[in-house]
Amino acid sequence: MTRPLVSFLLFAVCCQASEPDDTKSWKHPEPITYEAIRAWHAEGGLQSYHWPREWRLDLNQDREEEIFLGIEGYGRGMGYALFTHTAAGWRMLAKRVEGSHHSFELLPKQHDGWHDFMSTLPSGRGGIIQFVYTWDGKQYIEKSEREITSKELFHE
Repeated sequence: MTRPLVSFLLFAVCCQASEPDDTKSWKHPEPITYEAIRAWHAEGGLQSYHWPREWRLDLNQDREEEIFLGIEGYGRGMGYALFTHTAAGWRMLAKRVEGSHHSFELLPKQHDGWHDFMSTLPSGRGGIIQFVYTWDGKQYIEKSEREITSKELFHE
């Protein structure tokens, strides 16, 4: 009984040792800063995910795009940190917003000059999940989340 157990343990240790540690590819650096996430992406962070690691959108219509940088990936999409460039450097506008292969969409409603925006993700059930984010005076926060079923999408 011990011989098969010892053989199995040796096999497991050998296999584990030969597997590369890809923790750096999916675990974002802390603290989350624009520079740290950029460097992490350059080193291969989130390289195995299908979703874009970066999106750009001018949220305050100053002709300078804000930047969404991927910080985590999962089956339906990706979590992004949102940054804007100021005279003092990069400032985080949201620690995490939902996104996917669908681009972020600027909405007409504004708060203190910052537009609301929307993201959509596949629901996994044939529809989509729609997230709306709004400016609360200090940062972007999730305003609403709504699933749009395939029946609604395709008028079935």
